[in-house]
Amino acid sequence: REGRFWVGGKPFPVRGVNLGVALPGRFPAEFPEEEALYRAWLELLSAMGANAVRTYTLLPPAFYRALLHHNLLHKDRPLYLFQGVWTELPEDEGYADWEGPFLEKFLLEGREVLDALHGNLRRPPRPGHAHGDYAADVSPWVLGLLVGREFEPYSVKEYNERHPGRTYRGRFLEASPGASPFAAYLAEVLDRLATYEWEAYGTLRPMGFVNWPTLDPLFWKSEASFQEEYLLRRARGERVEPPRTGPLHEEDTVTLDPTHLRPVPGSPLGLFAAYHVYPYYPDFLVNEPDLAPNRYRRYLERLKAHHPMPLLIAEFGLPTSRGIAHFHPEGLHHGGHPEEAQAEGVLALWRDIASLDLAGGIVFALMDEWFKKNWLFAPFEVPAERDPFWHNLLDPEENYGLLAATAQGGFRLDGKAEAWEGVPFLLREEGRFLKAHADPEYLWLLYRGPLPLRLYLDSVPGGVAVAEGFGAEFYLEIGPEGGRLLIEAGYYPFQELDHGLPGTEYLHFRGPTRPKEGPFVPFLLEPNRRRTGRDGTDYPRLVYELGQLKQGQDPEGARDPTADYALGEGGLLELRIPWGMLLIADPSRRLAWYAPKPMPIEGIGLLLEGAPPVRFPWPTWEEPPFALRLKPLYFRLRDLWRGAP
Repeated sequence: REGRFWVGGKPFPVRGVNLGVALPGRFPAEFPEEEALYRAWLELLSAMGANAVRTYTLLPPAFYRALLHHNLLHKDRPLYLFQGVWTELPEDEGYADWEGPFLEKFLLEGREVLDALHGNLRRPPRPGHAHGDYAADVSPWVLGLLVGREFEPYSVKEYNERHPGRTYRGRFLEASPGASPFAAYLAEVLDRLATYEWEAYGTLRPMGFVNWPTLDPLFWKSEASFQEEYLLRRARGERVEPPRTGPLHEEDTVTLDPTHLRPVPGSPLGLFAAYHVYPYYPDFLVNEPDLAPNRYRRYLERLKAHHPMPLLIAEFGLPTSRGIAHFHPEGLHHGGHPEEAQAEGVLALWRDIASLDLAGGIVFALMDEWFKKNWLFAPFEVPAERDPFWHNLLDPEENYGLLAATAQGGFRLDGKAEAWEGVPFLLREEGRFLKAHADPEYLWLLYRGPLPLRLYLDSVPGGVAVAEGFGAEFYLEIGPEGGRLLIEAGYYPFQELDHGLPGTEYLHFRGPTRPKEGPFVPFLLEPNRRRTGRDGTDYPRLVYELGQLKQGQDPEGARDPTADYALGEGGLLELRIPWGMLLIADPSRRLAWYAPKPMPIEGIGLLLEGAPPVRFPWPTWEEPPFALRLKPLYFRLRDLWRGAP
C-alpha cells in the first residue's frame, strides 16, 4: 500500500542485491551446493546494509538453509527474499504456445517454488534445475514472488495476436477490461499460484512479474519500429531493405502493463510492479529529447506516475568492462567504467531511485558472471558453450558484480617487474627483453627497451608478411604519448557500408574472416546504431576505436579495466590485452577466430622490429583458476546503506 512494501507495520524501502551465483567455469544452472558459501555471501550483503536479496529461480536447498540460519542468527537485520519463478520461452523448449501443456509446466514450477519456500519439497534431479530436500521454511521472510523473465516483445506480440479477447478473473486477481491477452495470461498464473499457496499453507505474499522498458506502457517518439524506420528512410531516397520476416526484437511496439492486473474486490493479495531499468537501454533512454538532462531520473518519474502500486527497480547497475556496448550522453555507458567510476555511477542511480520514493531497488549483481553474453561481443566468443571458462573483459554483461571474479594470481597493472620474476624471457638481447604470460582474462606482456614499442602479432595463417614465415594479423605500437592496436583489413570482421546518402554509413558485420595481406586498419566498433525516430529525427551512430590504448594503473585493491599499459622505470612497459581484442575466440582451448570456423592454434607469434620472431604458447585449461574480490562499489554502498531505515 502507499507505493511501498511493509514489514511489521512499517514501510520497508528495499535495498537489495540480485543473486547470480554461477561461479567461473560454471553455467547459470550449475549452482554451488556449499551452504557455507551461501552463508558467507549473505553475511557479506547484510553487513553492507542490504535488507533483501533476489533469486531468479529456485536455488539448491543449501541456499535456503543458509538464509534461515542467517535470519535466525540476525533477528535484528534479517534478509528478505524476492523469489523468482523462472520460465524459458515456449518456442525455445519445443512448445507451440504459452497455453496448454506449457502453462501447466509453468504453474508446476511455481508450485514447487512455493513448496520449497515453506520447507516442504523433495525434488528429484532434472537438467537445468536445482534439486534435493527443501526442509528450511523461509516463508516468513519472502517479501515477494517475482514471476517470469524479461519477456521478449515478439513472443508477447505473437501471443496477443493468437489469443484476442483473452481475459481472466480468479479467486484473488483479475485482468482489467483494458488488459492485453498476455497480461490476462499472467494474471491467471499469479492468481493460480496465490490460490495454491493459500489452500496449501494459509499464507499470501505480494506478487509481481518481471518487466522492462522494452514493454513499458509509455510512448516514445524517438523509438520507431523497424517498419516505421524503413518507410521513413525509403521516403528520403535511402537504399534500404524492408524488415525481415519472422520474430523481431523491437522496442516500444508492444506493452505489458502491470496496472492492468488488479485484486478482485475484497482480495487481500498485494501486487507490485518490477522493472529492470538501466540508463543506456533501450535507445529511447539515450535519444528521447524530453528525458534530458537527467535521463534516468526522468524516466523513473514517468514510470512512477503511471504505476499507483509499489514500483520496484528490480535490476539496476553499471559494468566494469573495457568494452562499451552502448554509449549514454551523460556518461552512464554500457561498459567502459573503471571500478571506482562504477561505484560513483551506481550510487547516482540509487540516489535517483531513493529520492523518488519508489519501493526500492535491487542492484545487479552479486558477482561477475563469466557465462553472460552481449550482442556486440558474443559473435566472437566461439564456441558459445566455452564462454564460462574464460573472462571476456570486453563484454559488459560479464562485469556487473559487487564481487570481481578475476583470474587467480593475476598481475596488477602497475608498471613494475617484481611479479614477473618467475616468468621466463621470450626474447632477451642487448638493451631490451620481452616476457609473456596468459591467464583466463588477458595476454600479458612485459617489455624493456626503447620506445615506442613496435610489435607484430601472428595467430592464424595469412596476414601481413613482415618476416619469413611470419604473417601478422595485428600491429601494436606504444609510446609515452599513447598506443594503438591495429588489425589486418581482411581479418577485421566489419565492413563500412552506407544506404546511398551521406550520413547513412554503418558497420556491417561480415561474419567469420580470414586475414589477407594488409593493410593494418583501426578496429572500430559501432555500439550505437543510427536510429530514425517516429517524427523523422535522425539520431547518428556512435563509433569508437577498440584498439586505442590507454596508459594507466590499477588502484591498490581494485582494477581499472580501461587501463591497457603502464610505464615503469628504465623503459619498462607492462601491457595487458583482453583476449577478445586479439580475436581469440576461446583462450581456454587456444581457438582463434577464423573462417569458416575457429581454428586451434599453437600460440601467438610475436615479432619485435629488428629481432627474430618468437612464439608464445600457453597452457589450456578446463577449470579456470579464479579469485573473488570486493569491488569499491561494495564499500560505497556499505557507507550509504548502513544505518538507513
